[in-house]
Amino acid sequence: MNRIEANIAGKIIPLKVSEEEVVHVNKAVEEINSRIKKYQSDYPQKDMQDCVLMALLTYAVDFHKAQDRLVDEDTFNTLIDIQNQLQVLEAQP
Repeated sequence: MNRIEANIAGKIIPLKVSEEEVVHVNKAVEEINSRIKKYQSDYPQKDMQDCVLMALLTYAVDFHKAQDRLVDEDTFNTLIDIQNQLQVLEAQP
């Protein structure tokens, strides 16, 4: 396990991550900070906590949209499998 420090909105968060996760964590931290800065720019009247929460909410929404797409792909693949099995059964005498 690697020890890294993630700096999100000026707050240092110590983490233990696997070698494979380091790149992903660093990308996520960069994207989160980018979204926070965008919200700070778009809504200068909001404080840092509000901007962090808005960034968190957008990530949660994005996650659920991705989950829905995965479910749809799984369903589609299941339907293709069923169709293929039906075609095999129809071809049998």
